[in-house]
Amino acid sequence: MAKVNLKIAELRKQKQIGQQELAEVLGVTYQSVSKWETGITMPDITLLPAIAEYFNVSVDELLGLKPLRKQQYIQRNTDDRANWKENTDKLYQNRKNFWNDDYLKFLVENVWRITSPISVIDFWCGDGYLGRNLLEILPKGSSYTGIDNAYFIQKAKETFKGSNISSDFIESGIYNFNTNKEYDFAICQACLRHLNRPMEALANMVEVVRIGGMIVCVEVNREFENDGTYIDGINYDDLCTNFDYHPLWRTELENEGRDYAIGMRLPFYMYQLGLHDINVRMNDKVMFTSPQRVDYEKELQEFIQLNGYDKVSGIVENEKLIEFFMNRGINRADAEKFVMMQAKIAHHLTQTDTKKSFLKVQGLMITYGIK
Repeated sequence: MAKVNLKIAELRKQKQIGQQELAEVLGVTYQSVSKWETGITMPDITLLPAIAEYFNVSVDELLGLKPLRKQQYIQRNTDDRANWKENTDKLYQNRKNFWNDDYLKFLVENVWRITSPISVIDFWCGDGYLGRNLLEILPKGSSYTGIDNAYFIQKAKETFKGSNISSDFIESGIYNFNTNKEYDFAICQACLRHLNRPMEALANMVEVVRIGGMIVCVEVNREFENDGTYIDGINYDDLCTNFDYHPLWRTELENEGRDYAIGMRLPFYMYQLGLHDINVRMNDKVMFTSPQRVDYEKELQEFIQLNGYDKVSGIVENEKLIEFFMNRGINRADAEKFVMMQAKIAHHLTQTDTKKSFLKVQGLMITYGIK
């Protein structure tokens, strides 16, 4: 078992405060603080989060179970597809809620005006759901190529199984895909937002398209996404302002290159890569569920599961999440507010008797340009 080595004295000296000042903040006597620092007694377990919050450290750091030095940034490496197997079914179940089929058809026929068969290449094709829907709308004779790792390629093959669509699947990373073939149309969906080098991936998409071909990127802007949820019975202002993601987004952008505003920047990136006739559309899909809907229970449970509201998080799990946020520039108090808000929403949706309505706007931006 790890040995507890309480760091209150060290933290207090770093903060340049006395025992009396700390005692007043915590609502205890200075003698209590003195006894903690000399090892005579330990703080009550219920005080540990408050002490950790005051010094802006994790509970493990406070207890000496982890070093107090500034933690090295923890890479998430979300562009490594090998890390995506866990909870993949939930992820792609959610992506099936991205589109109204009639809007995709409207884009093909009225916006992009595709009237002849084309060859399509789909980067990070995932389970192939978007690819199959798109090919069923495109003129007959169009062909499809999906690019992803072995795990997702297998899922995509299953999605296309039984169709008459001319399809091919290539196991490859998004950065290192090379081909001598030129395609008419390259697309990716909810892909660039997860990449550490999105501009490099976009350049690769442009490279494999013929002159006069089209590049389409369907991406979310995180600002839209975070303000796009309304849950009946939860204050909407709280949903929008309870947690400020900006320090996290900035830290990840600086340390890994993952861009929370990629949806907004894509038209400018396409321009830099020499594309023309660049334009942007907003996907019109809005998820709305109320008790009057026939599939209400199914839709509610899907929403709960997709957002993790079905999981009961204990102290250990919450502390890990708090440490993750602190590693990305969020102070402990704000991280704890986030954890409390998630627990409040989960309880509201799963533990109370009154049926709930909710609305979710994905805010997907569809950016396209011609090579």
